[in-house]
Amino acid sequence: MNEIQKKKTITIVIDWVILIAILGIDAITSKIPPFERQFKLDDVTISHPHKGDTIKMVPMVVVSLIVTGIIITAFSMKNFSKYNYHQALFGCLFAVSISTLFAHVIKTLAGRYRPDFMSVCNVDFEKVEQLFSTYNVSSTISYGPRNLYNTTICKTPREELFEERKSFPSGHSSFIFSVMTYLSFYIAGQIHLMDRKSFIWKYLVVALPYLVAIMVALSRVFDYRHHWQDVTIGSLIGLFFGVVTYYYYFPSLTSIKSKLPFQRFDSYIKSNGISCNYHLKSSLMALLLELFFPFGVGHLYSGKTLLAIIKFILFNTIYCICVFSFHNIQ
Repeated sequence: MNEIQKKKTITIVIDWVILIAILGIDAITSKIPPFERQFKLDDVTISHPHKGDTIKMVPMVVVSLIVTGIIITAFSMKNFSKYNYHQALFGCLFAVSISTLFAHVIKTLAGRYRPDFMSVCNVDFEKVEQLFSTYNVSSTISYGPRNLYNTTICKTPREELFEERKSFPSGHSSFIFSVMTYLSFYIAGQIHLMDRKSFIWKYLVVALPYLVAIMVALSRVFDYRHHWQDVTIGSLIGLFFGVVTYYYYFPSLTSIKSKLPFQRFDSYIKSNGISCNYHLKSSLMALLLELFFPFGVGHLYSGKTLLAIIKFILFNTIYCICVFSFHNIQ
């Protein structure tokens, strides 16, 4: 094994150690009791019937990851590269793990009650009367503390109510949107969606994962397991990490190299005929360039207008800074 291969193997091992650590933190945070809010007995937003889950978490996780893995494997069969295949799969797992971590932490800190909380709580009205009578005021007066309770008035054991206090944000939504967003962008890169040829079948194929994600997210609302705000924020968390993770591992969808993940070492890049522009986009600066130049870096060289010249100068200035900084770090 040459020096480049050793470096690559070491960095991949480090990646897996970090991923496993994040998954371990995910498991730990899922067991931490959430913040306990007070609630009112006449709060209609948490008084819906308990219906259960139309789409259960474990089957959803297993099926979505298997389907994503099969699709990535199918695209990787042509011109197979173990490194490229690994990066594509690893990116998906990282998007899922990091979005799940954020969702778990927010759930624990927020402690919002689910829409079906009162049904699961099974209120002990004798305790309610006892607590209500402790306030030595007229029964005709209704004010805040007198009408606020916690899970001590529930007949259901408090440990069984932990999940009922984890409504915000939706874990189902954050998970499925992180997976489906990553998968959608991956497919888009493999079929060159942004090649300006406007094949409608490409558009539809890339949109299908989002249809699946939306269906899962909406099921959480009509199952009365989440409020619409929970689903919205959960979906945005998954969407954010799906997009950021994809662009962390792959170039712009407008790039001619959109099929290939970023490579980690200059010698590997040169030996495989990958341009310096492609290597540049593996840095964090690439994300900024994508925001300022959404139509691809290559288009900076195609115009003769004053704007194109300004962009050309700006791009090359940033490029030199990035290369200089990269070699100093090395």
